[in-house]
Amino acid sequence: MYETLAADPDAKVVKSIAPHPGFTEPQLRTTAARHGVQVIAAIAANPDATPVLLAEPARHRPPARKALRAIARHPNATAPALLACLEDDEARVEAAGHPALLPEVITALVRGTDERSAEAAAANPSLPHTVMTDLLPPAPVRAAGSGGFVRPTGPRPPRGREGRTR
Repeated sequence: MYETLAADPDAKVVKSIAPHPGFTEPQLRTTAARHGVQVIAAIAANPDATPVLLAEPARHRPPARKALRAIARHPNATAPALLACLEDDEARVEAAGHPALLPEVITALVRGTDERSAEAAAANPSLPHTVMTDLLPPAPVRAAGSGGFVRPTGPRPPRGREGRTR
């Protein structure tokens, strides 16, 4: 049935079924060749889209914003395809958290001015450990001879129910 719908001359029909699993790479390529930019975002959302297939809409000019967003969310996206996703504000946030993104790019995003992308990059499992430790607040300092810890600066955090003593 999918084959019949994929061959439909109406791009809207093809766009509605392209994100569904079960299509082969040749079928998705044929669909993209026939309908072009009208369906590439739906193809990029297909769970069976291969890394090679995802790279093609990433290079499309002018950029297809919806396709970039689908690529940034796709588990098969590669670093080069994700780099193209950084051009779009929404896709950048998704790409910043993708584990295939290059560590140096993740680091740049963490230290960048876009707060949403920095937050997503900080949660990226591929963030280099050294950068991760640089992001942590300073550890409490043990005061010499006091037997306890001293907060280096800042106000005390509010005590919740579990922090109360009887």
